Amino acid sequence: MDLSVQTINGAATDKLWYFRFKKFDADQYLITNDAGKYHFLSVSDFQKFISWDVESLIEYPDLIKKGFIKNEEYENRMIWSVVKKNHFVGSGPTLHMIVVTLRCNHHCRYCHAAVAPMTAKEFDMTEETAKTVVDTIMFTNSSHLTIEFQGGEALVNYPVVQFIVEYARNMGHHLGKKVSFSLVSNLTLMTEEKLSWLLDNGVDVCTSLDGDEITHNHNRAGFNGNSFETVTYWMKRVSEEKQKRGMGKIGALLTVTKETIPKYKQIIDTYIDLGLDSIFLRWLNPYGFAASDLETLAYDNAEWIDFFRKSLDYIIEINKSGKMFREQITSVYLMKIFNEQDPGFMDIRSPSGIAIGGVAYNYNGKIYASDESRMLSRMGIEDFCMTDGQGTGKENYTAMMTSDITKVAIQSSCLDGLPWYNEHVYKPYLGVDIIHNFKVYGNIYTPLAKDEKIKLQIQIIDVIFEKLQDPEVKKIFMSWIGK
Repeated sequence: MDLSVQTINGAATDKLWYFRFKKFDADQYLITNDAGKYHFLSVSDFQKFISWDVESLIEYPDLIKKGFIKNEEYENRMIWSVVKKNHFVGSGPTLHMIVVTLRCNHHCRYCHAAVAPMTAKEFDMTEETAKTVVDTIMFTNSSHLTIEFQGGEALVNYPVVQFIVEYARNMGHHLGKKVSFSLVSNLTLMTEEKLSWLLDNGVDVCTSLDGDEITHNHNRAGFNGNSFETVTYWMKRVSEEKQKRGMGKIGALLTVTKETIPKYKQIIDTYIDLGLDSIFLRWLNPYGFAASDLETLAYDNAEWIDFFRKSLDYIIEINKSGKMFREQITSVYLMKIFNEQDPGFMDIRSPSGIAIGGVAYNYNGKIYASDESRMLSRMGIEDFCMTDGQGTGKENYTAMMTSDITKVAIQSSCLDGLPWYNEHVYKPYLGVDIIHNFKVYGNIYTPLAKDEKIKLQIQIIDVIFEKLQDPEVKKIFMSWIGK
């Protein structure tokens, strides 16, 4: 008989720390705790565990060290582990996404941002607005800040990018804050002069690559020329120049569409041929242009998980052959499972990264709870605009941190207070995307049984834990996160 929460209510659990569990397969149970620790127990050993017949278990010392069994020596360590896992709470937003323009020289089929055409001059951020945005950012209580330039195509408004970098760097130095910069670009407007200035000024550069030449160019509607040829040329140049400066290689993001699914080997091979050492298998989101073309672009969870599993298997085989190549969403979950500190990936955090982790500043100065919130505004949904950004930096920061949106975002994404999620065995690794739920279901409070994005996360973690039981694969995975 499968055990359930009800069957253990009468067990000697007073000597056990709070844990979550599930029947992982026919032979074993998986248990987890709030520190993110996990352990597999056979069916018979799990019965001993909940009945307090534990000293005979071979895993007894490990169960103590991982915080599943109450022990004075490890009690403080467990408490501290939970604190470290939640280090980001109260630090204020650390990621600040600035949309310097909505204009773009591409019209990608799935564009979540719903970009404006190049002729639409009213969609550029001014220096005056940029100054106010930076002033606002500097009021956060975090000592480490990242400013990420978004679009549109950020290089369309390159002078304002330069202004922000110089102004924010000087402000950060004056206030004792470390400011990092990154620029997301399709790279088709890059020049040698721009590249040198960006890297000389510590601005990291990343891009999107949708796979092989045919797939990439098919998605990049509206570009006058061979986008794949242009972007791959500049990817190589960016990587060359970054490595000269000790900044590593360029990162690229893949957005998976229905056409991508059967091409996983081809796409991974393309990334490797271009000298990349990782790939981010990002699922499609229902924002911007994608929302109006879901019939041809979208897929269901089963299709995506099949794609993910096949891709991961292929990447594992590549690693077994001696070449280091990582899948990045897997790496994020591995860090959540094995690292003392949560990696802070905004989409899968509890409480969510919305408002208290990452904030988006639109070209017109309006401040949104997340980049996805800003994307919704392009669809006429302004529910997650925290302030119009027309005040001073201090006024804007106070307004966005005390807004009802911020309060509700925290409340609705803190899994400890949501009964549907709190009891799930993967709760330490999950995060609710309330913006996605609002767009899809019209409600930020979505039961787990209905939340398709959470269910996708659960399936991803299932795959990861399956793979972790193979010692060779676990060694590969550990190398991805530096262990």
